[in-house]
Amino acid sequence: MRPRRRVTPDAGPQCGGRRFTVTLRRGNMPAALSGNSSSRFMFRHCVLLSAALLGAAVLTPSPVLAETAGTQAMARGDYVRAVRELLVAAKAGDRQAQYELGLAYRDGKGIGRNPAQAFRWFRQAAEKDLPEAQYEVGQMEEDGDGTEKNAADAAEWYRKAATSGNVPAMFALGELYRNGEGVAKDEQQAIRWYRPAADKNDIDSQLALGKLYQQGVGTPKNPSEAAVWFRKAAQLGSPEGSYLLALLLIDADPAVHSMGHGPSRASVEAMTLLRSAAGQNYAPAQFYLGMAHLKGIEARLDDGEAVARLLSAADQGYADALHQLGRMYQQGRGVPQDPVRAYMYLELAFEMGDESAGPDREDSAHAMRAGAVQLATRRAQEWVQARGL
Repeated sequence: MRPRRRVTPDAGPQCGGRRFTVTLRRGNMPAALSGNSSSRFMFRHCVLLSAALLGAAVLTPSPVLAETAGTQAMARGDYVRAVRELLVAAKAGDRQAQYELGLAYRDGKGIGRNPAQAFRWFRQAAEKDLPEAQYEVGQMEEDGDGTEKNAADAAEWYRKAATSGNVPAMFALGELYRNGEGVAKDEQQAIRWYRPAADKNDIDSQLALGKLYQQGVGTPKNPSEAAVWFRKAAQLGSPEGSYLLALLLIDADPAVHSMGHGPSRASVEAMTLLRSAAGQNYAPAQFYLGMAHLKGIEARLDDGEAVARLLSAADQGYADALHQLGRMYQQGRGVPQDPVRAYMYLELAFEMGDESAGPDREDSAHAMRAGAVQLATRRAQEWVQARGL
C-alpha cells in the first residue's frame, strides 16, 4: 500500500488566521473538506485566494524580463512597447532599464522628447555605477540639457565613467582638461585621458592627441608622434586624420613646394591621403586640392578641376573656398566673369567668418551697377537657405 503524502503544517497555506493541513488519501477527499460547512467555506476561500495570488505572480513581469523585452522591442523599432516595458523595469530599480529609458526620453523614441526626464533616469542609473549612464549625466550637465549647466559636476561624472573604462568619457574628460572647463586647465592631464581612449581606437582621442604632439602643447613638440596618431585615425576611416597626416608629410618634404621636381614618395602619399579625405567630402581637403590644381603645385594645373573642388568645399560653408570662388568670378578665371556671383560668394565668405573677404567684397560692389548688390545679397540668402547652413 502506497504511503500517505502529507504536507507539513509549516508548508501549508494560511488564511484567516488558520493554517490548513491537507492530507491526501487515495480515493478520499482532502481532510479539510470532510469537516463542517464553515471549514469547507474557509478552505474554498483560501484556495481561490491562492489561485489569484499565483495568477498575479505569473502576470506580473520581473524587472529582468521587462528590461529584456524592452531592449528587444527597441532593437526592432517598436519604440512604444519598448518604453512601456522599460518603464516597468526602471521603476523596479533595474539600472540598465533606467539607462535605456533615459535614451528614449533623450531621443524622443516611443515617447515625447523630455531632457529633464532623460536626466532623471540617467542619474538613477549613474548612481548605481553604470558607466554609460555616468557619461550621459556628464554630457547633460556639461551642456545644461535637462538640468543646470555645471561643468565641475560633469567632470566628476566623466571621471567615474572613465575610471570604469568608458571610452567616450575618457575623451570628454580630456577635453575639459584641455579647455579648462570645470577643472583647472592642464594639457598633461588631457593627454593622460586621451591616450587610453586613443589606444582603444577612439578616433576623436587619436586626433586630439596628434594635435597636441604636433603643436607641442602639454608635451614636447613631436611631429613623428603626431603622425603616428593621425595615421591610426586615417586607417580607421577618419578623413580629418588623412588630411592632417597629408599636411605633416607635405611640411616635412621641401621638394613638394618647389617647381620642377618630380614627386617624392612623401608627396605621392600626401596626395593620395588628400584625395581619400576629399572623397569623403571633407571640405578642408577639397579646398586644398582645389588650390593645388589652381597653382599647379603638388597637382597638375587645371582651373576646371580647381573650380569643381572649391565648389564642393564651398557647398559645406567652408569660408576659404567661398572667398577663393569670389575672386575667381571677379577675375573670370576658370569661370565666366560675373560681378554679381563674385559678390555673392564674397558676402558668404564674410558671413562665414572670413573677415579678409570684406575688402574684396567692397571692390566688387564698386564695379556693379545699381541694384546688383541687392540681387547678389538676395542670392546669398537663398544659397544659405537651400543648404540649411
